Amino acid sequence: MIRYATILVVMLPGLACAGWKPVDASKPVSPGKAGFSVVLPEDWLYDTDSNSVSASHDGPPLNGIYIQIAPHKKVFRDSKKVSTPQTTPEDLAEDFIADVQVGPGALPDVVVVSNEPAELAGKPAFRVHLRYRAQESSGGAQIESVTLGTALESGVMLASYRAPSIHFFGRWVAVFDEAAKSITLITPPKH
Repeated sequence: MIRYATILVVMLPGLACAGWKPVDASKPVSPGKAGFSVVLPEDWLYDTDSNSVSASHDGPPLNGIYIQIAPHKKVFRDSKKVSTPQTTPEDLAEDFIADVQVGPGALPDVVVVSNEPAELAGKPAFRVHLRYRAQESSGGAQIESVTLGTALESGVMLASYRAPSIHFFGRWVAVFDEAAKSITLITPPKH
């Protein structure tokens, strides 16, 4: 999942001009095919694709919310773990933590701040809070992320918030938690 956030950090400055929309606080946002909706924080910008929703207040390098449903066979690609609809939140959390520590997307000096039970889209979930350093090539700032995850029939739903520890993480983590509470599963539209 963090690999996706890293890709967003690299790609989104150019995308902010091409497709990012202001959040309408009264209107839930849904990706094209993923089967969920979320009420995003007011005054943020967002973008969707067929399987995910991304949002940021100050720009992706400074803060970002990313929500997706990843297929069971692909969600933990670097650690080669495979989830199923029956995978427990505890096992998903262990697999998630293992995945961010290996492979090309491995996070340097990862510290697990907390790993606790949660709820996501009305289902039992995990909530993992990580702290790590960004790559030196991007400034080496201390970054924190919170990820909630739950197993669904179609894959693993992951809702993440990522920001530098100084100023941005603490400022917006409660807003992310409120957005995560608003996530609901819906029947995706037929195409």
